[in-house]
Parts: sequence; C-alpha cells; structure tokens
Amino acid sequence: MAASGAPAKRFVLIGLDGVGMGQMLHLVNEGHCPNVKKLIDDGVYREMWGVLPTLTPPGWTTLVTGAWPSTHKVMDFNIYKPGHRIDDNDWGINTKLSKAEYLWNTVERAGKTPLLVKYEMSWPPTLSGKTGGVQVEGTGPGISNHAQISGYHFFTVGKQQSQQKTSGDSAAVDPSALRERRRHDPVSFAGTNGSSGWTNLPKSAREPLAAELPVEPRKRSHPTMGRQGEGVTKTYYAVAYASTDQGYDRVRLTRSKDGSDTILKEDLKVGDWSPNWSDTFTIKGSNGEEQVEGHVQCKLIALSPDASKLELFFPQIWPTSGYTFPDNVGKELLDAVGPFRQNPGRDALGVIDDDTYFECLDDQLRRQADVAIHLAKTRKDWTALFTQSHSTDYANHFFIAQSDAISGASPEVVERNYRGMYRTYAACDRFIGRLMDELKDENTVFCLVADHGGTPTTYKVVDVNAVLEQAGLLVYKEGGKRGGGGEGAAGESGIDWTRTKAAGQGVVNIFVNMKGREPTGIVEPGEEYEQVRRQIIEALMSYKDPQAGYGAFVFALRREDAEVVNMWGELVGDVVYATLPEFDGAHGHQLPSATWGWGDQHTLYVLSGAGVKKGVHLERQVRQVDVAPTLAYLCGLPTPAQSEGRVVMEALEKPDWHLG
Repeated sequence: MAASGAPAKRFVLIGLDGVGMGQMLHLVNEGHCPNVKKLIDDGVYREMWGVLPTLTPPGWTTLVTGAWPSTHKVMDFNIYKPGHRIDDNDWGINTKLSKAEYLWNTVERAGKTPLLVKYEMSWPPTLSGKTGGVQVEGTGPGISNHAQISGYHFFTVGKQQSQQKTSGDSAAVDPSALRERRRHDPVSFAGTNGSSGWTNLPKSAREPLAAELPVEPRKRSHPTMGRQGEGVTKTYYAVAYASTDQGYDRVRLTRSKDGSDTILKEDLKVGDWSPNWSDTFTIKGSNGEEQVEGHVQCKLIALSPDASKLELFFPQIWPTSGYTFPDNVGKELLDAVGPFRQNPGRDALGVIDDDTYFECLDDQLRRQADVAIHLAKTRKDWTALFTQSHSTDYANHFFIAQSDAISGASPEVVERNYRGMYRTYAACDRFIGRLMDELKDENTVFCLVADHGGTPTTYKVVDVNAVLEQAGLLVYKEGGKRGGGGEGAAGESGIDWTRTKAAGQGVVNIFVNMKGREPTGIVEPGEEYEQVRRQIIEALMSYKDPQAGYGAFVFALRREDAEVVNMWGELVGDVVYATLPEFDGAHGHQLPSATWGWGDQHTLYVLSGAGVKKGVHLERQVRQVDVAPTLAYLCGLPTPAQSEGRVVMEALEKPDWHLG
C-alpha cells in the first residue's frame, strides 16, 4: 500500500524519445517550448546520465524499472542470444525479455491504478488488471508495432521527387523508417466517357478522370512485428473533375465506378483532409481469413489544373481494437474520443512535404492526449500515467543530421532541417500543454524524461565490421553482402563464419567467435581468446577515419572492464566500444555524455509539481535508474523490485517526509 502523508498522490511520466537536455534548453530559450519552460520554472531539471548503447529499448526500460540494462536484460534492439550464432539475435521490443519489475506493476503491487498510453517498450502488456490498470498500445517506433493494418499509401500521378533523403541511420538504431525503395504508389488517370463503365459522374467542365487506388493491408509494416499473412487489396477510386472552367480542382472518392457511391460527404480540394471513415480489411493467414476493422483518412496534397499531377496521401490505417489492455478499452476510446493512431507518418518523411507531415504529427499527438485525458478523467483513482512520443527521435533520424553548420551542409539545408527540429519540439510542447491543462494540480507531479539524445552528423558512421575485416579478424564469403557495422551484426550479410574470429553485434558489442560458446566457433578459449580480444582493441583504437584524419573510437573495453559504463554479464560483448559522436548517426554508438554541434546525449530530466523544489538546476548527478525510485518515493509507493537507482533527494522540498 502507498504510504500516507506522501508529497504527491499521483505522477505523470512523459517521455520524449531522443531528447538531450541541452537541445531542450536551447529550444526553450528560443521560445519554441513554453509549456516545458513552465515545468522547468516550477520545478527542477538536470542533464541526465543514460545508458550505453544510447538506444530506445534499454533507455525506456531502464527509466521505468530503475535497473541497468545488464539487470533487466533489454540491452538493444538486437540482443545477443547465448548458444546461437552471433548474428542470430532476440528482437528487443518485447517485455517478456525483461527481468526487472516495471514501475506500473509496482503501482499495481501497491493496490493502485496505472494508466499507459503509448509508452514505448511496454508490449506485450504486463498489467494484471486487478486494480483497473489500462494500457493503450506501447510497442516501438514507427512501423515497429503489432496492431497496424497498413502503413501509409501515397498515390501519385506524374513524376515524383523526394523532398529530402533520410539521414541513412541503420535499422539497428532507427527501425522506425522504411527500407524499401518504392516510397510512393504511382497510379494513372483514365477517361470516364464511352465504355469506361462509369456512371453518375460529378458535373465537370472537363471530362472527369478516374484512377484506381489499391489499398493494401500490411503494406509498409515491420516484417516480423506486424500482422502476419497476406493482405487482400481493397480498391477505392479517385475521380478528378473541374468544378469551374479553370481546370481540374476537385477529387471525389468512391468505392466503385458509380460516382454516387461516395466515401465522403464532400469532395476534396487541394489541401483538404478528409474525415476518418471506417472500413473492413481482409488478411489471409495460416488460420484462415481475418477481418479487421480500421479507420482511414487522406489528404489531397496536389492536383494540377491539367491533371498531370496528383498527390493523395493516406496515413497509417489503425484498427478499432486489438491494441489495448483490456481489449474492450478500444471500443470505449473510439466512442469517447474517436480513432487512435500510433504513427504520425514518420516513414513518409521526405516523401510528402513537411507541412503535411507536421499536420499528421499534430493530429496524432492530439489523439494521444485525448486518450490520456479521457482515461484519467474516467479512472479517477489513478495513481500513475505513463505516456511517450517518439516523434522527437523521428526528427533526429531525419532532420538533425544537417541541422547544424557543423554538418557541412549549405545554409539553406541547415535552416530547413533546423526548422524541422523546432517544429517537432513545438508539437510535443503543445501535447505536454494539453496534459498540463487537464491533469496538473497540487497533488500531481509531472516528470519529463528521454531515453537518449541526438547529435548532428559530420562524418560517415564508422563500420566496425569493416575495421575488423581490415584487421583480418572478419572474413566475408566471396561475393557476400557486406554490412552491419556492428549494428545488429551481419544477419544474412555474407560473413564466412569458418574464417571469422570476431564480429560486431548489436550497436556497441563485439563477440569473439569462440569454440564451445558459439555454434560456429573457431577461436580456442584461453590464450587465443585473449589474443583476439587484444587484436580487436588494437584495431579499434589505432583506426583513423580517412576523411577526418583522426581516431573514431572513444574506448574499447574488455567485457570485465565494461562495468564502468554499467554493462556486465553474458549478453555484453567480449569487447565493448563507443565512438566519438561525429562518427555516429543521431545516437547509438556514442557515450551518454557526448555532445556535438548543438546536440547532446545527456538526456532530458524535468521534475515539477507536488513535493518538488521550484526553479532549481540540480548540481548532483541524475541517472536514468533514479527516475522510477524517485517517483515512487514522492507518491509513497514501494520501489521497483530490481531498482538500482536512488531517490533524487536534492529535488525534493521535504526529503525526509516519511519520518513524519
């Protein structure tokens, strides 16, 4: 049970993925985040020390267990699997891998009610439901989710050019983005006169033109984290017509070649978003056909007067149920606040225009806030609310690389990307403001946190497997595909394991291909093993980047020495390394204390509200393991069972409140 007399009755934990404290303060001082400024002015803040690797799975899990990754075991997106080949890994977005108690389960253990609204790394749900706890979604970034019916569709007529290429961060540090080549869905217009089969067409100054729009369930979904099976295509139709003699300016959406069989009450003009409409989609799997109801929406981005160009964007299609715990909460939310959406269109960044993406982001965050507020208002005895947005890290992987002159990009490119960064933060600030307006009172403490930060890019990301190959420690098959760079090792990359002594695994680990441990092992335990480790360390520390002309690695440590960076145990590499930030992407390989340009890896920490000092920049270190025990202490709750953190006493008005 919670202790009586605690400074706070409840807490709201808001996570922003990929936010360095320095980045946030920079944008707060520029006026882009007024609501965060209110929390800082009314509370305490500190640059927080995070985990290595600086990645989503270990960071978010550490924040809500108070345990280091080597204790909770959610080490990476790609986690070493003892007894398996070095590149045969466990996928880290899975609560079943965690060996530490989550704070929401601690809340339940105290007989209280937790609420989770898209808190990342919380799926499958671990809630018992015995105290009325509710969870809404909670898988991973972007396309990494189990519930999505389909990713976006971008139907186009005419030649398309991407707005901007992505930063090129690998799937191991950015699984939110698509890796496929075809980023849009070309269609063509055809006439509707004569034998076309069309009837009841809208009145038009020019011949109406029609295009088929094949909507495909499971399209642009994560290959293993999505619904399994084959999606059955559902065809809609777009009819372009001219409401005046100035050319084509309207699009009607229909379900058939009958112009009166309309989907929407009103036809679309350029710039219009449609309302949401519900539809049923079919997915054929091993257990037969699955009928899934979901919500669809679209925007007419472009239609030229001569109909030589069309851009019609359909964001993610999300189901009406199957993404909550308990399952019936999905219908409750649909009736109370409308359709949910998990992905604001991150995978369409650089394909659609920036304004459309930010409209999607505002809409997704509005829906998320609506859900959180509804649950909090209808479960009046709730004690903890966990919610998170990954959009700030989408900005890291798309905008931050060239958002600083340190990248070498032109001033125009830097300005565009910097604008993308602050627009993202401003959208999240509005989301935070909604929650503050509805939920902040004298009994509630708000906590803003992040899993890691983000930095601009100057040089190419160092490929650790290439360094090992150059040192003669890794060999590829003839014609074998190269890659990995230590980022998820080299699954299906063409490594010749019969001649390879070591390979990168995950993001900061190198494993020796040792006999008796690896099924492909060729290195003898004992002296040969130690010799290979010395060779690995020498190869990394003597490596000089050809473009920069200096070394890329901060350190290379033996496993038994890596506890200094809070890494230990059999899931940690035989050698652990970190790179300088200029040789990384936005994050991943660099230390949680790194800074580069206007970016940094010291993560966001703001604590504000009941029982917390006001307007204080904390002097003593705050670590991610300290977040859960501090929130628990403020609310008089037990500490998560495997917590290794401390209560941040410096932040509290009455540190010894429990003494009476």
